[in-house]
Amino acid sequence: MAAARGREPQIIGTSTVGAGTLLGPDVILGHPGKATLIVDRRFDAGRGVRIGDDCILRSGTVVYEGAVLVHQIHTAHHVVIRECARIGDGCVLGNGAVVREQAVLGRNVRLMESVVIAEGAVVGNDVFVGPNVSLTAGRYMTGALEAAGRMSRDEATQQEGRYWEGPSVVVEDDVRIGANAVILAGVRLGRGCLVASGAVVSTDVPPGGTAMGNPARVVGVRRKEDPQ
Repeated sequence: MAAARGREPQIIGTSTVGAGTLLGPDVILGHPGKATLIVDRRFDAGRGVRIGDDCILRSGTVVYEGAVLVHQIHTAHHVVIRECARIGDGCVLGNGAVVREQAVLGRNVRLMESVVIAEGAVVGNDVFVGPNVSLTAGRYMTGALEAAGRMSRDEATQQEGRYWEGPSVVVEDDVRIGANAVILAGVRLGRGCLVASGAVVSTDVPPGGTAMGNPARVVGVRRKEDPQ
């Protein structure tokens, strides 16, 4: 492991870092999650992360406890990877990207600037996600009401219904998502589909489909023999 000059990276808990990995200033590995902070009241209480070989984590990257980054992963500045997320080989995460709790990225996923991947989302291989894209973990935004005691967890679960069953969003292999698109909880983007910039996707997109608009509509489906 090599560290850049300046403020040294913080490596917390039982974190492991693979050969050839480069850590920039102000990188934090093993940052404790909310539950750990509430119980232990210490920022050095995280249980650690696993970082593979030949990664480059630029300044301001924060990787929370339980996360796994495999090999040859690059982060730009101020990337946040939350608890128990898993990032596959060769992924690139742009400035300000956020990967939420327990999300899974496959191999060679490209997240551009300010992308938000929802907690529990599953993203396949060779996926491109344009700037400012958001994948959501729910549709009814109940968090503040729950925190204020105005809605119980059971009530929130009932309201969200099927949107909280299984992965929040599924993105299959070879999908391309244009800038500023929003993919709502419960949606599956089929293999090789294209989501146009600015689309708000609330229903599944079939493999090879093209979705555009707000609300998004599927305007065509490519056949396997059609050019990309």
